[in-house]
Amino acid sequence: MATSTGYYIYGFTNCNGLVDTATKAIGGVSIVQNIPLYGIGVLCSPVNGKELLYRTRDNMGAHQVVLESWIKKYDVLPARFGQVAQSKGALYNGVRSALPIIRSEFQHYKGKREMNLKAFWVKEFIYDHIQKKYPKIERFKEQIKKMKGPNVHYKCIEIGQLVERTLLAESEAEAELIVKEISPIALQYKKNKTFGELMFLNMAILVNNEKLNGLDNLVNHIAEKQEGKAVFKYFGPNAPGSFVNIHLKF
Repeated sequence: MATSTGYYIYGFTNCNGLVDTATKAIGGVSIVQNIPLYGIGVLCSPVNGKELLYRTRDNMGAHQVVLESWIKKYDVLPARFGQVAQSKGALYNGVRSALPIIRSEFQHYKGKREMNLKAFWVKEFIYDHIQKKYPKIERFKEQIKKMKGPNVHYKCIEIGQLVERTLLAESEAEAELIVKEISPIALQYKKNKTFGELMFLNMAILVNNEKLNGLDNLVNHIAEKQEGKAVFKYFGPNAPGSFVNIHLKF
């Protein structure tokens, strides 16, 4: 890397050696370098230090891919997206000022990985379930069918809101049951925001390396029990980005 360029920072590793890896990186370059500084590795790639980096799908994807490739062999602490040191001197100074935090976080997250679990209702199941479990909703629908006049519109809105609240209650209850099953094996967990009407769980799970197989088996067991009721997306291991995000000051 030329000293005249800026350095985009992906995160920090426990690899204290100079290593080049070929991969898609921020800004369209194809090399990411692990630079040893003060006993830790700094994952970075060359960028124009004067250009702003936006949260585009390509940039966010490249940031994540770099972290995922290194977590396979090393402990990795993610850096907050978008951090650029405009020179090698700025990089050294920024890392040096954050060393106490970085070393402390490495101790805390040593040998730990993040797994991510998303759960979605099977649409046919959940609406049939609501209809059977809450017969008053179906009775309300039948009453609306017999109504005439301007009030019909408002009653349709009302029934829609009732179904929405019921779906939310069912989703929260189901999510809590799954969290209760997983929490004993997890060191930490975080429930992230869900999206759309059918997603009812978006969970980040921090787990020790030696417990990864156990977590895999548990998630498979949960998915088998929920077949026909819910669909699961489970992925990782990842760097613990839901639990730690290092910010450097330049």
